[in-house]
Order: sequence, then C-alpha cells, then structure tokens
Amino acid sequence: MIDVHRLRVFRAVVASGSVQAAATNLGYTPSAISQHLTALQKETGLALFAKDGRGIAPTPAGRVLAEQSDAVMAQLSRLNGVVDDLREGRTETLTIASFASAGQVWMPQVARGLRDEFPDLQLTVNLNELPGSPAPDGAQLDLRTEDPAGPPTSMPGYTRTLLCEEDYVVAVAMDHPLAQRDSTPLADLAVERWISDTSGADICARILRGATQAAGFTPRYAAVTSDHHSSLAFAAAGIGVAVLPLLTVATPPPDVAIVRISDAPRRRIVAFVLDDATTSAAVQRAIALLRTVSAGD
Repeated sequence: MIDVHRLRVFRAVVASGSVQAAATNLGYTPSAISQHLTALQKETGLALFAKDGRGIAPTPAGRVLAEQSDAVMAQLSRLNGVVDDLREGRTETLTIASFASAGQVWMPQVARGLRDEFPDLQLTVNLNELPGSPAPDGAQLDLRTEDPAGPPTSMPGYTRTLLCEEDYVVAVAMDHPLAQRDSTPLADLAVERWISDTSGADICARILRGATQAAGFTPRYAAVTSDHHSSLAFAAAGIGVAVLPLLTVATPPPDVAIVRISDAPRRRIVAFVLDDATTSAAVQRAIALLRTVSAGD
C-alpha cells in the first residue's frame, strides 16, 4: 500500500517543480523531501523522477501517478472533513445539486437560512449542468429545469416538486434601440442577430426553438458561447442580443439593458427530493427556503 504522506510530498514536488520549492512549501528540509521520494520509488517499484539539468523532472510514470492520485487525494480530503465533523458533533449532511444560475442566485440565501436553523449541518452544493444527467452521488436534493410545453420529467428514486416558472428576457447593449423599451414582442427580435449560450441540445435551447417557431421565425446566430456570463458580455459589446432566463440576468453587467418580452417563453424549475431523504428536517427546510426565494419573497 502506498504511504499517503509520501504521496503528498511527491505531488508537492511535481506541482512546485523542484525539491527545494516543495521543501519550502511544506516546511521540510530538501534532504527530508529527497528521502521521501526515494522511499516512495522503492515502495512502488517505479522510477518516478529523472535528472533534468541541475534538477529533476517526473518520468512518464511519475506524471501518471501524480494525475491519477488527484481523485484519491480529493476523496481523502473529504474523509478528513467527515472526521472533523464527527469530532465536533456535526453528523448531518445535505448535498444539493443545482444548475448554475440557481446556484449563483438562490443557493447563498438557502445556505444562510439552513445555517441559521441547522448550525452544525454540513452543506455541499454541486453543479448539474447537463440536463437529464443523473444526480451527483449523494445528492438529496436536485434542482432541474423543464420545458413547460413538455411532459413533467422524472428521476428514479426521487420525488418531483414544482418550484416556479420564469420568463425569458432579452439582453442588449445600452446603445441598442431596444434598450429604450420597457418590453418587446418576441417577433421583433426576428431581425436581430442572436447570441446563444447553448449547444442547441439542452432544455433552454428547445424552449427557444419552440417559441421562435411559434412566432414565425428562426433566429440568426452571430455567436455561440458556453455560458450566460459570456452571452451577456457579447451582448454588451453589441455582437447581438441574448435571450436568457430571468435568473441568469440577476446581476447583469452595467453596460447591458434587460428588456422584458411581452409574450415571453418560459422555463419551469423543479426540485427532486431523494425518496430516502423526504423526512429529513434539513431537506424539508431547504425546500421551504427554495419556495421562498423562487417566489421572490
């Protein structure tokens, strides 16, 4: 079995690029670092470093070991956190999976409410960016989006709870003619160049396709970005207009105008609760807090 302490020292040398730097970072002498490296090489039966000029560099085997140990060390860090929680009497945990905009806008308020009522609760929030993907391991609560025009979604082992529906809005540069309007019909955006923050395969893209088809046009895209922050930046630069769910523009850049769409497409936001966690007081409180923040209270 690999000695974990030696593995940490080895990873520090690989990350810092030299024995001397690792010794400084860890508070050891260079001699002690070298002894740990020698012992690890004997333990594994692998040549982990080779001479490189006046120093050393990881061998191909050394690089693989460093990369493959990432997950192990992360899991060990989580285990140490569990031990700390148990030592201090914190035994209840809650893991919430969320899409990005809800994680940014709602989850800080939910976390604060949970902390006030359950000060010893260990809360973890993970992102679930791929629609239809399974909940992250251990998630008792999973926030998802749905197309209101489609059937309700389901997740095996989870109970679905409706939170709200939200409108889409259009983000434009401050000098764009639409910036002077309070609202605009979707059809008026037919002449605009659009910015998309989707690949065209997710729920938000389906919602927009259905809405624009119903309005009688297909958007012309000037750019496709990977997230709504980039879409807002492109809109600010005048590259095109970005039609986005309201949550994603909660804190827009100062040089972007947010305009309501009078016949706005909408998306539905739901929470899935793990069946085995429905009686948890923390889960029930989290759902109550989510209802509050999603209602805008």
